[in-house]
Amino acid sequence: MRITPFVLMIALGTCNIAAYGAMAQSSRDAPSGGAVTCPPDVEGEPPTIGEGGSKSLSDKLARSNGIICPPAGLDQDMRVAPPGGGQLKIIPPPGSARLKALQLVGIGINIYPKLSSLYDEALRPKEHQLQSVFEGLAEQAIIGLTLLETETGDGWLVNDKFGQADIMTAICYQAASTFVLPDRVNAKSFPRLAALTGRAMEIDAFASTVPQL
Repeated sequence: MRITPFVLMIALGTCNIAAYGAMAQSSRDAPSGGAVTCPPDVEGEPPTIGEGGSKSLSDKLARSNGIICPPAGLDQDMRVAPPGGGQLKIIPPPGSARLKALQLVGIGINIYPKLSSLYDEALRPKEHQLQSVFEGLAEQAIIGLTLLETETGDGWLVNDKFGQADIMTAICYQAASTFVLPDRVNAKSFPRLAALTGRAMEIDAFASTVPQL
């Protein structure tokens, strides 16, 4: 299996999105002051992230109406302090800020497969490349990047704190401007995304994850 630069970058930037989505769902459904059974009104062993069981996942999902539960003991309100007194919350707690962050991450998640497909298409021999496919994917990616450009200001995307939305956005811009569409995606056409990516690259923890190709 070929590992492209895009696969490496997306893995480094978005490995926790599924877990955060589960926390958001769990926190929204949980009543204040007490735990909640997940999923409600389901007998037996519900499907849980990261755990196996005696029955197949398909059987569990059929009985739980497609709900997958977070692991037991999850910090649903994201109140547990990170080790060493640092700040590890790259998705805001439940509320409007989290909703905005997940919306922006969702845009990025839709952009990235287009960029990966464009990269793969460019690796084909010239005689086997389909220009119509390339142009269609490029148009979709640029539409998504334009949406992110519109949402980007002079600071970070959500609550002016570096987070998952910034990571996803910077990764998409880097992939498009560096590997796939440098003639169309650059600091001139997307100045806000270029500036945001530059700010992200000043953070060692982010910059150190960029593949050296």
